Amino acid sequence: MTSNIFSVLNTAKLGLQTNQLAIEVVGHNIANVQTEGFSRQEVILEANRPRQVGLAFLGTGVRATNITRDFDQFLFNQILGESSTLGNFDIRNTFFQRLETILNESGGVGLNNALSEFFTAFDDLASNPTNLAARTAVLSTAGTLATVFNRLGTALFQQRLNLDNAVTAEVTEINGMLNEIAELNRSILKIENGNVAANDLRDQRDLLIKQLSEKVDVQLIDTNDSNTTLTLSGGTPLVLGTTVFQLSTGANPDNRGFKDILVDDGMGGTINVTNQILDGELRGFLDMRDVETQGLIDQLDRLAAGLMEQVNGVHLQGIGLDGSSGNLFFDTLAPTVIASSQNLGAPGVTATNASPSTVIVDKFQIRSTGGGNFDLFNLTTNQLVGSFSSPVTIANGLAVTISLGAVAGDTFDISISEDAAVNMALASTVLNDLNKIAAGLSGPGDGQNALNISNLQNSLVFSAGAFTPGAGSSTFDDFFNSMISGLGAGSRSSQTILKQQEGIMLQLNTQRESISGVSLDEEMINLIKFQQAYAASARMVTVIEEMFDVLQRM
Repeated sequence: MTSNIFSVLNTAKLGLQTNQLAIEVVGHNIANVQTEGFSRQEVILEANRPRQVGLAFLGTGVRATNITRDFDQFLFNQILGESSTLGNFDIRNTFFQRLETILNESGGVGLNNALSEFFTAFDDLASNPTNLAARTAVLSTAGTLATVFNRLGTALFQQRLNLDNAVTAEVTEINGMLNEIAELNRSILKIENGNVAANDLRDQRDLLIKQLSEKVDVQLIDTNDSNTTLTLSGGTPLVLGTTVFQLSTGANPDNRGFKDILVDDGMGGTINVTNQILDGELRGFLDMRDVETQGLIDQLDRLAAGLMEQVNGVHLQGIGLDGSSGNLFFDTLAPTVIASSQNLGAPGVTATNASPSTVIVDKFQIRSTGGGNFDLFNLTTNQLVGSFSSPVTIANGLAVTISLGAVAGDTFDISISEDAAVNMALASTVLNDLNKIAAGLSGPGDGQNALNISNLQNSLVFSAGAFTPGAGSSTFDDFFNSMISGLGAGSRSSQTILKQQEGIMLQLNTQRESISGVSLDEEMINLIKFQQAYAASARMVTVIEEMFDVLQRM
């Protein structure tokens, strides 16, 4: 076989076609220079299959074998992991700021100021116990104090409700992304089964996966068959090829009905994966709802309950202007008993506040050991108090009866302080009659009891968060200030970590841009290179045309 003019023409044609394709790819890169998630594409060129000419092989031009995208899978996996942490602390930072706004003490309208005015009013009453104006000031400041507690308790609980609604909305968004990823899996598989690279669709899928990783920590498994598998950190599948395992929410009866996260198990049921979610915006919402905000509510409730108990304890010992005694100043705290939804026995615990002036306001858990016997755990201090038999009075005045309907292993959460801040109110006895305010101790007008109540401001009644009157190390003001300090520390920590994550993401995105990003300078160089190659191939066609003319003239 010998060389012929038609083979030369075919080589020129391949050069024109291939360089035209390369110019189109360059144009596609330039057009998407600002497109989020776009990966630079590149034409892979190789010499066309040669043909034999005599004893040698003669090249037949160039051909494009593939259009690839510049992509680093290892770097992408790093971005997914850091995106989850960024999403988590972005949410934490936002809601810490909202909590700080709720508990803001600036402007003289906070709880510290209300406490100070309350105790000052009793101090003034001690100096003039028969003065009706002083008694009116006591009721007014007490009412303001109760209102501040009510407002803070309600606002914090509303924050939990807002976070719970955010969890539901987040699950809806995540499901939408999972469906889109599965649909892209289907499209990519269909295209690439024809040996055509679906580069743009892969970019879209990777962008969705990155956005998804900001919401929930997912593990990416590339099956090398055009499909992508996504699981939670614990291995629970979310997307298997074109199959989606939808997330949903379900009320948790052991968490006041707030939502847990469930996932379809593929067999008509669901799996509770709340604790498998370790990072991302969803984890941020859950932690801010169930840990940070609930922690503040618990502390505020203990503060309110402790204050009510101590004031009532002193007030009960005093004498009013009308000679009456044994009157409460605040409403009595009523215990709450919440049976675990996992209990196997019939509900069998009742509790009453048998000593409003001495009962411990920490939170407890009763764990039935059978036969009316139980262990008592202090949930506030995380300590075993002891083992008891029903009926019994525990925690300095909490009268508990556990029935035989409770079987071994059943648990019951019990507390005097549950919702104390929201429900704090003055006793109707003193609210309706100023003369019932017990300012006196030895007589109606000595003022000593009012002074004793005022002195509660400096009583050491809390120790490491637990209410320990008579053996504490901090006052009511100290306890509240520690709440604010803890909130501030959590807020600063979230801000610091958020800034660190933003710096890490900036570095990772810079690395990605260096690999996958479009450089206009580089694309212009390639454009000139391929344009000149195209022009050279066109010149070959002109030369071949001239050769044909020579042949015709011959």
